[in-house]
Amino acid sequence: MSPRSTRAAVGALVAALLVVAASALPSVAAGPTCGPGATPTVVTAAPSGGRPQPSVTTLADGRTLTPTCQLVPPTPQRGPRIAPADTVGGPRLAASGLVLDAPRGTPAPPAVTDVSWLVADLDTGQVLAAKSPHALLAPASTIKTLLSLVALPALPPTKVVRASAADVAAEGTRVGLVQGAPYTVDQLFLGLVMVSGNDTAYALADALGGRARTVSLMNAAAGRLGAWDTRVVDPSGLDAAGQRSSAYDLALFGRAVMRQSRFRAYAATTATTFPGGIDPTGKVFAPFAIQNHNTLLANYPGAFGVKNGYTTQARHTFIGAARRGGHTLLVTEMGGVTVPSWKPTAALLDWAFAHRAALRPVGTLVAAGTPRPAELTAATSTPTTGPSVSPGSTPTAAVDAAGAPAGPPPPGGEPNAVAALSSPVTYGALAAVLLAVGAGLAGSRRRTRRPAPTPD
Repeated sequence: MSPRSTRAAVGALVAALLVVAASALPSVAAGPTCGPGATPTVVTAAPSGGRPQPSVTTLADGRTLTPTCQLVPPTPQRGPRIAPADTVGGPRLAASGLVLDAPRGTPAPPAVTDVSWLVADLDTGQVLAAKSPHALLAPASTIKTLLSLVALPALPPTKVVRASAADVAAEGTRVGLVQGAPYTVDQLFLGLVMVSGNDTAYALADALGGRARTVSLMNAAAGRLGAWDTRVVDPSGLDAAGQRSSAYDLALFGRAVMRQSRFRAYAATTATTFPGGIDPTGKVFAPFAIQNHNTLLANYPGAFGVKNGYTTQARHTFIGAARRGGHTLLVTEMGGVTVPSWKPTAALLDWAFAHRAALRPVGTLVAAGTPRPAELTAATSTPTTGPSVSPGSTPTAAVDAAGAPAGPPPPGGEPNAVAALSSPVTYGALAAVLLAVGAGLAGSRRRTRRPAPTPD
């Protein structure tokens, strides 16, 4: 038998074996239709002993296969390449991937799902460790810390603001403003920081002179802080074309805003009563209870801030702060896909507190007035370049904060294993793909080999 005939026979044998394997695989119902930022997956779980569910396939050993949705990490936006020598915070922070300087034998930081993160000493500003700290990503509601930095000194807490129809109609998470009802700035900040209310963000922007002026003030404030990765388009943090920040910039915002006693009080408030009101039709809305959406506060001893966020493009974002053993650490995260989102933060903080003394600083949180990197000045007159939307996404006003995001998996226990897939699947479909591969193995041997293309 010739070599060509042998290869064809092997390909045919592989295809036949795959047909047999396909007939032995259990059928799994097609997965759900997932929203932007999520992909269908099949979750494998240990035997539960519960009643069979129509959408769940049970294997012979009792394990279950459940179609569901899985968040996928966002792709960082493109921007000018900044030389290490010009990188804000120090040359080591220009790296993509883990940035760490620790003695041999120091455990590695936890393998969290965040695209980018940073841990720093809140008091000294020393960056203890980071992962892609200057990656350009959508910030979601963590950008409300920058809004707070602009609004806190400008608006007295007793100033009264009446909610407009546009405020009340805000997309995404809302605290529940009533059109025409009066609110103090203090009350609006509680709704902004605790509940991540986009309606309160817009009401505060109105008090500052309108959304456009507020965006301008926020971008100017970012520049003064040296946060040159940041460009604000929507003061609430909802996804908007051109809007971006970085884990490094969020650390600058978090450190600056936690110096404000009013913000620290808002961020540490776990529950309060929010006022109701009477709308233009005469309908009466009673006062109601609100709780802080920063779940780290209730789950991590020593936590006292700062701000959570979620949008379709951003996935989970977070700025957190905690005290332990006389030290205060600041952590920022972007592009997280773990639910619930406080657990990766707790893991990073536990690791940093445990090994803080051994960690040699890899950079610093710069002081206000740090100039813009030369590459940004040469590329554009504003601190932004590149597309604002990750591949495969579209601009959308998705649910923001820790409420009910569009697209992520339903709440519940963490799966034993997750197989991420790009479309709804069945095991039969998987077998069909393998069958095609087997057929291709046989057929490809018959095709004439072509030279590889020459690089341009």
